[in-house]
This record gives sequence, C-alpha cells and structure tokens, in this order.
Amino acid sequence: MKGVTIQKIDPVYADARGSITDLLNEKISHVGLIVSEKDSVRGNHYHNLSVQYNYLLSGKLEISLATPESAGEIEKIVLNPGELITIQNKIIHKVRALEKSVFIDMISESRAGTGYEDDVVRVTLKD
Repeated sequence: MKGVTIQKIDPVYADARGSITDLLNEKISHVGLIVSEKDSVRGNHYHNLSVQYNYLLSGKLEISLATPESAGEIEKIVLNPGELITIQNKIIHKVRALEKSVFIDMISESRAGTGYEDDVVRVTLKD
C-alpha cells in the first residue's frame, strides 16, 4: 500500500560482544514499548500528522491497512520479528496480535498532554 513500508532490519555492526542495529534515523517525539496478548487488537485509527513506526521484537502481528477514502478496501500484512513497519499519516491501521507480541512503537509527533488524542481519528476497520 502506498504510504506503508516494511523492511527487515539487519545489524550494522557485529563482533564477539554482539551486534548493533540501527532501527531508525528519523525525527521521533515518542517511543513506547507495547506488549500485546494473543488475539488482542490495537489501533483502528489513523493520525492526521504523525508517522508511526513499529519494530517487532517478538511474536507476530497482523496489520490491516486502508485509507479513509477507501476504508472498505483493506490490505493485510503480517509483521515478523526483526521487521519495521512505517505507516505514514492518514493511513488507517489496526493491529491484531497473532501470538503474544512485544514491539517498539515510535511516533513522529509528541504524545504529551493532549497531543496524541488531538492527532488521532478513530475508525473501525471491519474484516
């Protein structure tokens, strides 16, 4: 879908001590760690301004995507550990945990105060 990318993130450096992986080189105003139990659903919204990045540490996520103009045309993808999804603003996203999952949630705009609620438009993707 236009406005959404998924990329496998590989370490940029490795030696006997371990590895270093650069997840993102973008402006970020919020970083959160989310744990989702199997079959739980998050999202069902889009952001007017924010770009959202999710990096999956463990588990498996099914992500449903659509645009506000064509909410009935849903595209589904599965995010696997080590993958980063970038969701541009104005893309509806719904996240279902196919198994217990842990991911890093990074948002370009601040969630402080009313920032998050001011930026979110809630919808319901039916699939």
